Amino acid sequence: MFKQIYPVIGDEKSLPFYVVGLGLESWQFPIKRAEGYEYPQIFLSRSGEGEVVINGESTRIPPDTVFYIPPFCPHEYHALSEAWYLDWIAFSGSQVMPLMEQWKLNKFTAIQGVDMDRLRRIITRIYYTLKSDKLYGNHYASAQLYDFLIEYRKIADNRLSSFYTAQSVALADVLQYIEEHYPEQIKLNDLAKIAGVSEQHLCRLFKKNFQLRPMEYLAQVRVQHAKDLLVYSDKTIGEISDETGFQDGSYFSVVFKRYENMTPGEYRRIKV
Repeated sequence: MFKQIYPVIGDEKSLPFYVVGLGLESWQFPIKRAEGYEYPQIFLSRSGEGEVVINGESTRIPPDTVFYIPPFCPHEYHALSEAWYLDWIAFSGSQVMPLMEQWKLNKFTAIQGVDMDRLRRIITRIYYTLKSDKLYGNHYASAQLYDFLIEYRKIADNRLSSFYTAQSVALADVLQYIEEHYPEQIKLNDLAKIAGVSEQHLCRLFKKNFQLRPMEYLAQVRVQHAKDLLVYSDKTIGEISDETGFQDGSYFSVVFKRYENMTPGEYRRIKV
């Protein structure tokens, strides 16, 4: 059953966290705010499906999605299904925005496939706290709101953790492939397919983690193996070039000198 409350705000403005408004099982009618809303809001999509538009970009909101809209962010949202039911909370307080900035969560975010049982329990508890005590309800609810924000942060952090874990796995697969297949002719497209990302995204991952492009990293691996062969084998420079994936002695010498500031022959004379 639809429930909604807008508590009277008095000395609550001195609190670090307080509730401005709250709704449970709200049937969502279309909202359009060209100037945004002055308070941050968190929504829990219970059933049905909706759409949020931020800066002209649309985001579909299925059930079990939590989404956050920061203050003064122009936005609109509306149902895509016949009915779209939301829980929502608008809040403020002296520590709200510093905390959201510190947590790096003060931007529109929609997280799908969320187990929202705990969020729903907390927001329901906040509603009844405000409902049952008109005088001090928001003071009691302040701690509950903080609990709610921490739970939201945990959900957001888990989403980011999963994202970074996926990125790490993709990189690990590529690094292992390079180490095992460096003597072969490897193309950027081959590595992108192994990582399951686009070539451009793979380049960004390598730049972020190694300050190198993928093919530069491959060249360094080949040079490292070539250095071992130059010192610990009697193979010719041509043979080493072939075995480490260069397949061209002149190109091998150019790349080797780029990274070691000397030719393969000079390196062998110094180290042997």
